[in-house]
Amino acid sequence: MNETLQPQQNQTEQPLTLHTLSSIRSLLINPSTPKRTVSSLLQTLTQSPRPTHHTLNLLSDLATHHSSFSQPALDSLIHSTDSPTRLAVDSLASISELSFPELDDERFVSLCFGPSIPGRIWMLRNAGCTFRVRPALLFTVLLGSTKDPYPYVRAASLEGLVGLSGHGEFCDVSMVKGCYLRALELFDDMDDCVRLSAVRVVASWGLLLSASNADMKAYWCNEVFAKLCSMARDMSVKVRVEAFSGLAKMEMVSKDFLLQSLSKRVLGNGKQRETMDQITSEQFAMLATSVAGALMHGLEDEFFEVRKSACQSLHRLTILSVEFAREALDLLMDMLNDDSVVVRLQALETMHHMALNGWLKLQEKHLHMFLGALVDNCREVRCAVRKILKVVRLGDLAMFKSSIDRLLKNLDSYLQDEADVFSAFSHLGRNHKKFVGYIVKETFEEVEAAFEGNDGFKSARIAALLIISISAPLFNEYLGIIPPVLFSYAVTLLGRIYLAFSDIMDKDTLLAYLCEKSRPSSDSVSDINHEDVEQQLSLIEGDTPNCDSNGVIDSKIGSQIMKEQKEVTCYQVEQHQSEYSEVTVYVNFILAKFPDMWQMIETGLTNEVLRSLRCLKEELTSLNIDSSESRDALAFTLLYLRIIKLLVEVWEHLLPAKGSCSHGLAELEFKLGKLDKRIKELMSKLVGFSAEEELNILELILVTYALRLWKVETICVNLTFKRLTSIYSCVESMLKERPVLPSNFVVELGKLLHKCQTASVNGASCSTLQFDKCLKLFSLKKFVFRGTIRQLKAELSISNNDSLHPFPFVSGLPVSVPCEITLHNIISKCKLWLKMSFDDGLVQYVFLDLDHLEGYGDVRSFAFVAPFYRTPKANSFRLKVCISLECLFESVCPVQRYGGPKYELVPLCKEKQVYFSNVNKD
Repeated sequence: MNETLQPQQNQTEQPLTLHTLSSIRSLLINPSTPKRTVSSLLQTLTQSPRPTHHTLNLLSDLATHHSSFSQPALDSLIHSTDSPTRLAVDSLASISELSFPELDDERFVSLCFGPSIPGRIWMLRNAGCTFRVRPALLFTVLLGSTKDPYPYVRAASLEGLVGLSGHGEFCDVSMVKGCYLRALELFDDMDDCVRLSAVRVVASWGLLLSASNADMKAYWCNEVFAKLCSMARDMSVKVRVEAFSGLAKMEMVSKDFLLQSLSKRVLGNGKQRETMDQITSEQFAMLATSVAGALMHGLEDEFFEVRKSACQSLHRLTILSVEFAREALDLLMDMLNDDSVVVRLQALETMHHMALNGWLKLQEKHLHMFLGALVDNCREVRCAVRKILKVVRLGDLAMFKSSIDRLLKNLDSYLQDEADVFSAFSHLGRNHKKFVGYIVKETFEEVEAAFEGNDGFKSARIAALLIISISAPLFNEYLGIIPPVLFSYAVTLLGRIYLAFSDIMDKDTLLAYLCEKSRPSSDSVSDINHEDVEQQLSLIEGDTPNCDSNGVIDSKIGSQIMKEQKEVTCYQVEQHQSEYSEVTVYVNFILAKFPDMWQMIETGLTNEVLRSLRCLKEELTSLNIDSSESRDALAFTLLYLRIIKLLVEVWEHLLPAKGSCSHGLAELEFKLGKLDKRIKELMSKLVGFSAEEELNILELILVTYALRLWKVETICVNLTFKRLTSIYSCVESMLKERPVLPSNFVVELGKLLHKCQTASVNGASCSTLQFDKCLKLFSLKKFVFRGTIRQLKAELSISNNDSLHPFPFVSGLPVSVPCEITLHNIISKCKLWLKMSFDDGLVQYVFLDLDHLEGYGDVRSFAFVAPFYRTPKANSFRLKVCISLECLFESVCPVQRYGGPKYELVPLCKEKQVYFSNVNKD
């Protein structure tokens, strides 16, 4: 080491090399390094002619690991703060990370007023949170720095004051007022960054000022509100955004000023004595001029960031005045036509907040604009509208009917939104019980006809009408009679509609409720004629006491439904419905959508289907599940969804609109490769398929190979044809063993393969038109998840190894790779390989013999040391290690590896990177 450093000491004009710095760090972090060596290293670092951030990091390491040298290292770091470059900031950051952040007053002031501008800026921004400094001293330094000639220093001092307002306690009101007034002076600063920070200071210190005196709180709140409104017309976009962010923090504002902010014309000041008796008429007029139309200007701003911030400020301001909330609602409705999605979402979020607080009073004039957002292209916007409909109270029957009609159209247009639309129907029924009777009366015959014709199971509209019908009686003990037959119909759709009530009950409780209400008191369901139904439905107009048991939730069922904390807690203890069963129902709910989507694909609506699949994928990935069985179900569904998505993208090339350009063929070949890979993962990494499920997956493989032969394959036709024939033989043998009718696609494909095999061994006589005709017969079948599928996966861990702590090796000699492996659901017939590869493509395989490894059961954990023989002639190298599974379901053997797997591999875990460093010192 001393030999390494000696040339650097002799040639002080040269900076320390990275190799030297790396060697120094190895010595510094070693607690056994002698003090003499540490002293020499400290001298080397402090005498470096051109220190870098690497040097500063080493000084910080020296002070941390060797306390006896901490003070000289700190002095050297402080000396580097005088640098006019970025090095001063790095020095201060290194000082703040040391274990002694408490600085004396003199040293702290010297750092804040040092010669380095970047250093001063860093200190002013971060001193309050990184160093232990007296608040009075920090306040004095920050306030004094607001008059610095450099604008970024002034902005940094203001930001420091913002941070200080949230941590310090100031008993002296004059200090708070002085800071507030100084920030107001900087509203006229020439630099945008200074005005931006000044707005933040006024918002934060203004609130402190208003809280300092209860008698003057109203005055100061209105004063701060007016000053912030005056910056709503600033030339800087960021300043305007910050001004509205400050308005969102207001705790009290007079109604006159709130209304004035929505009107560009200055209103009369006849009422200022009622709300602001501490100021004169002239002061009121001056403040009103600043406030006039501020929010209106923000909502009409040309930049979406400002419009979003203005909508966000209404989130808080609307709860301060009912009259203001009513006036602001008109402007918020206009924002639903904004070009920016984020603005529309923020406007809807503000309306939702108003609805929760009871301030959202929708009128007939608002309804067209509001419900029009249900057809927005953005799924988040549509969900936000329905979120409001779940809590808002509609004023009359006409508005209620309009909402129902729009939601039904929404259900037809966006299949992926079905669950959320059903939930909206459920909440609307619960919140508007008196109106539900009219809907039931108008739609009863339609629902009855649908079930008599056995169409009810296919129509989302019928399910929605049933949801709103059965939701109305939930919490009302005096509601009129709902026909019991509707509850009977709802029982048949339990798996589809129960999620609409998941916020108040689970599936078992809903089933108990529906069964209870489907029992008529005297006559059977078949005896109910339409005249009786009309008479029953007429009672629903108002709350009718003393109605019979069919219209009332009795105490037995009601006690299970009411959302009271004690009852819910007791009920959850008795639940037999596990998380796994709920996930299974949800998975089947999603899988049931795919056959309907395929009909849309055949009509050319691939973009709509892809959009729906993306939404379903987002919903699946957002699920939080704990049990391993639920994770297996989710893994299968996500992989199956990806396969369907790739199949849809490939199927686009079958449509007449797609050209046959070379770029299109290259893209098709790439997607077919991905599709082939995903299907092999599905067949290999998941086990427990029933015969019907396995046939569905094998049919997908047949489609993939048929598509490749039809569109892409030229060189490897023979291999693909062999694969296609092999998979078809598996399908054929499975069909012979089970009384299952093959699909039209499989039948036609069998005829085509027989014809090709008869004509030629390699299938060269199979024409493109024949495969085209065969593929057009394909359609997705309904896949029912029965809960027997398990995911094969592995966990690989390599301890005590990273780029800073590599394993040693000697070039040309084998090296060991210590692995900690955990296998899940791996059975004995599986063939596992440990794949180790270089970046240049060199690969070595090690077979994992399950019969000779430790552990047993569904989860097996063991340690395994893998040898790697091809160590390179290099100072260091990186190895990628992964556990892979051999695909055994194909009888064709396209992969020939000496000493490795015969068939293709699918990974069971993520690649781990293992680092090695040569032990040779030369």
